[in-house]
Amino acid sequence: MIPGSAEHGGDLIGTHTNAPQGKPQENTHLSKIYEVRSVARSNGKIHAWGARYSRAEAEALLAKQTENREWADEYHEQWSIEEIDTTGLFEIPPRPSPRERFSTKVTEVPSGNGTWASLRVDVVDETGRIVATYPRNYPNLYRTFEPFRQGDRMLALISTDYTATAVMDLSTGEVIAAEEPNSFGFCPAGFYVPDWWDIHDGSILPGSEHWRSELELPKGDFGFVWGCIWGDDTSWKVQYLDLTRVQSGTILRDERFGYVELASHPDLPAKDFIRCSFYAGKCKVTFSVVARFDLNTGEKLQDGDE
Repeated sequence: MIPGSAEHGGDLIGTHTNAPQGKPQENTHLSKIYEVRSVARSNGKIHAWGARYSRAEAEALLAKQTENREWADEYHEQWSIEEIDTTGLFEIPPRPSPRERFSTKVTEVPSGNGTWASLRVDVVDETGRIVATYPRNYPNLYRTFEPFRQGDRMLALISTDYTATAVMDLSTGEVIAAEEPNSFGFCPAGFYVPDWWDIHDGSILPGSEHWRSELELPKGDFGFVWGCIWGDDTSWKVQYLDLTRVQSGTILRDERFGYVELASHPDLPAKDFIRCSFYAGKCKVTFSVVARFDLNTGEKLQDGDE
């Protein structure tokens, strides 16, 4: 059975098997999309089968959807391509994403006085050009560089002091917001700011019948930090970062999730162990967490249990 071919509910039904191919890597402010539609013979409802950035791509999609002519004619009629003006609508952020564009090169700087070394961190773009440099007063960077965007502005979460989170403007190299260092505070070991492309695959386009407002999220206004209190155990706890006011110089962190021991992994992208979703006005996050059990009894062990 082809999806959407039977008596489905709702006014618009369809599938999105492939992401559009016509969208260029850079944002060129395309003002039209082309959506393949049909009308169900059973109830007269419109079915939307996907939108593309060019008419040629939409025609290819239409041909694919109707290649089984017997099915197409039996269940549907009025197959067409609808041209939709998207002027002023949300624009899908361009790729490459900030995390794909920026990385770091780290050089250890010996202290020379018997204390631990510090780091010189060079931020490089995809061409290898150094765009910013900052120091870190700890000999391990961990995962404390996380580039992200707010609109067209490229920013990054960094940790120049091992007990504090800061935000850098990648266009200037300037630190625009920072926590106060605290020797007994929370020590960041990793950051994650969900990018639009972490959540979506681009298969549903703004202006199409299946577009909804939640598909505009995330916008780089929140993130996560994992780490530990100095002198705590060796596990990483995760906390929330409010990034809504970083461009005004304020970054906020809170423990709204309680004591959550994050099951992070150095070889996995953060989106694999911190998964965000947006639907029907609800924003949800799912963490991969560490849990220990007694193998004989199945009882969950608490921290400190042998």
